[in-house]
Amino acid sequence: MQRALESQGDAKVLPLVVSLIAPVREIAAEGSFGIENADYIAWAAGASRTLDEMDAAARSGDAAGVWRAFTDPTAGLHRLGTACVGIAGW
Repeated sequence: MQRALESQGDAKVLPLVVSLIAPVREIAAEGSFGIENADYIAWAAGASRTLDEMDAAARSGDAAGVWRAFTDPTAGLHRLGTACVGIAGW
């Protein structure tokens, strides 16, 4: 989510972060059944919590909180990005 990075220097981007969380929630809701990628499985296990934290931080104007959730070592969105590298459509 490029907007999470942009929000670090521009709090006006935070509403865009909020609007982009819903599509990621849809992906997370599909779970990890049948997926063998360790990064995706790790992300999916904590995605709901991470997205809740990111959403709450963005809604309250807390750009640092958005970044903390985004970079969470266990379930941050970087794990999703790593899992999807090279996959068509991502």
